[in-house]
Amino acid sequence: MKRFLLLISISICLQVVAQQKKSDTYDAFITGKMKTDSFPGAVLLITKNGKPVKLASYGFSNLEHRVKTIPETVFELASVSKPITATAMMLLVEQGKIALDSSIAKYLSDVPASHKAITIRQIMTHTSGIPADHFAYNKLMGPTPLRYSINDQLSDLYKLKLKSVPGTAYLYSNAALFMQAAIIEKVAGMSFYQFVQKNIFTPLSMTKTSYINGDSIILNRAQGYTKRKGILVRSSLEVILQALDANGFGGGMSTVTDYEKFLQATAQHKLLSESSYTLMTTPTILPNGNPAQANDGATMALGWFVKDINGHKAFLHGGYSGTFALHFIKEDISVIFFTNLSSGYGSITGDKGFDFMKTGFEIATMAVEQWK
Repeated sequence: MKRFLLLISISICLQVVAQQKKSDTYDAFITGKMKTDSFPGAVLLITKNGKPVKLASYGFSNLEHRVKTIPETVFELASVSKPITATAMMLLVEQGKIALDSSIAKYLSDVPASHKAITIRQIMTHTSGIPADHFAYNKLMGPTPLRYSINDQLSDLYKLKLKSVPGTAYLYSNAALFMQAAIIEKVAGMSFYQFVQKNIFTPLSMTKTSYINGDSIILNRAQGYTKRKGILVRSSLEVILQALDANGFGGGMSTVTDYEKFLQATAQHKLLSESSYTLMTTPTILPNGNPAQANDGATMALGWFVKDINGHKAFLHGGYSGTFALHFIKEDISVIFFTNLSSGYGSITGDKGFDFMKTGFEIATMAVEQWK
């Protein structure tokens, strides 16, 4: 018996040492990336079966005031907000208030004939043909009392010509996510933000998660950055999005631990049924037989991207602000990596950040290989 207990003790010790070495590997990898890619700060959370196995913060959340990142640092989520919007939409689908294959014209008024063929499913899978962005840039910069209303945004969106026949091609679209938020408001009878707070954030105790509004003081909030002509400059989505109503495509702010609650709720079907979860993690196949696939190889499902990493299926999303969230389905491993360096709007300002998706996938590969 003593020999048996000794063997168990040795085994546990070896596992602890292995975990420590792996943690050191993550630290070395991220600090190395900070040097090569110049992101000022980051927070990493890796969980297994819902339990944290790695939680670490790196660098600075604010360079001007030399504020170091901490696990509670709040980051702008950018497009990592999109799965939250999709989940809100699916809540209404489960309530029978929205049908996935019905026209958007069933829920929105004044939809032009050119857009009436677009379905709810298509705006959730980026196959609607709606262009990437819908807003008029000169209307984004107003102070918060000056709202860029849903009706004004829809009016500007309807003026845009569709890029493809609805349902035939993949085109990533922020505008389609705004439309989802607008429909949620119309059907739910409350603001998009109120609906999400009531039905997602509050039930999951996501107390550090909110939406950009330009007014609120957010404790431990990270300053965003980008690189312009090789120089780090401040860059916040709040500057351009603070007056935008129903921002379902990129308005969230959260911590890694709060967002993990959302990942776990998704994987464990705490908010939606298993059938809805299956829909949201099933790859979208176009009429030509090709997957609705992004440049990084991830395939669009219904609100989430899905990707096979060395034989391990995961659902995931990334955000322009430098955020990445992924969950390995069978292994029950979450990887959340939030930074404060955006990828940059190169086509507009010439800014260039770093490839946070590539870095996120590299960390995710390390994590899942650890548990083989």
